[in-house]
Parts: sequence; structure tokens; C-alpha cells
Amino acid sequence: MGRVNTIEYITIASTGDAADFGDLTLARGQNTSTGSSTRGLWLAGDTPTLSDIIDYVTIASAGDATDFGDTSAAKSFCASTSSTTRAVVFGGHTPTVLDVIEYVTIASTGDVTDFGDLGAAEKQFSAASNKTRGVTAGGGTTMEYITIASTGNGTSWGTFRTDSNDPSAHSDAGGHLE
Repeated sequence: MGRVNTIEYITIASTGDAADFGDLTLARGQNTSTGSSTRGLWLAGDTPTLSDIIDYVTIASAGDATDFGDTSAAKSFCASTSSTTRAVVFGGHTPTVLDVIEYVTIASTGDVTDFGDLGAAEKQFSAASNKTRGVTAGGGTTMEYITIASTGNGTSWGTFRTDSNDPSAHSDAGGHLE
């Protein structure tokens, strides 16, 4: 399992190799990341013991990550997504598979706040958003959605035709989940 503490960046408007940005507060794998146009966040992960640490960087200036706060439990294999204001983290593995949904306000620092629950405990899945609605995908055949600005439980959004474990997801911000 690859556990690293390095942060690298690319400039999307040009081609070329990644460059050094800085380091996370500790090396880890199976973490999740999200953020806004101002801040990048890395949540939880395997260090090889499980971690509850949330790190952040200011995207406009390279440098090492700073401790943001903690998730509700040390865990790995979570999914996360965000709006411009709020980062949401879903599920995970403690080694018990979790059904929790939690959030932080990206512009501040601090520990997570309870958002609600998934319909089923999930790990090894992904999430994406159009900045209003967050959708989880994978970890089996289920998909769920939340409205990021409010709190509450996940709502069934549909199913995959086949079991999808440990996928990646992205959105074009117009609502197309891929």
C-alpha cells in the first residue's frame, strides 16, 4: 500500500510534469480529498494505523499542509465531495464499515459535524457534485445523493448495472456523473 505525504500540482492550462507543492502532516493512503477554489483538504486514511486527521492547504500558495481538525473516527476508504462552502465526507472503514455522513465548513477549521446517514454502510466508493447536489457512487451497486447546503440522510439515486468497487468519479459541474 502506498502511503505518501507529498503534495504535487499541475497547471491545467499547460502540459508538463507535476511539481512539488509541499507535504501532508503525515504519510497516508486510502484517504479522500476535496476542496474549494481556495483550499484543498485531505481527510482520514491509513498511516498504517487508521487516521482521523484532516489537513488543508491554501491552493494559491505552495507549502506544507496544516492540521484542519478531525473526522469523527479514525477511518479509511471514505468518499468526499464539496460545494464552494462545505466539504462532505461519506462512510468509510474503521474496520467496521460506516454509514455516516459528516461535513466541515471549508473556510474555517475544526472537527466534522454530523450531516446524516447513508442508506447503507459504504467503503471503497467515490462521490462527485455539481456544487449543489453530492452523489455517491460505487462500493456495490448503489448510488445516493444529498443536498450539500442542508443536512439529512442520503436518498437513493439509482443503481449501477454491475457491482462497482473502488471507482473514481467526477462531474462536469452540470450534473453529469461519470
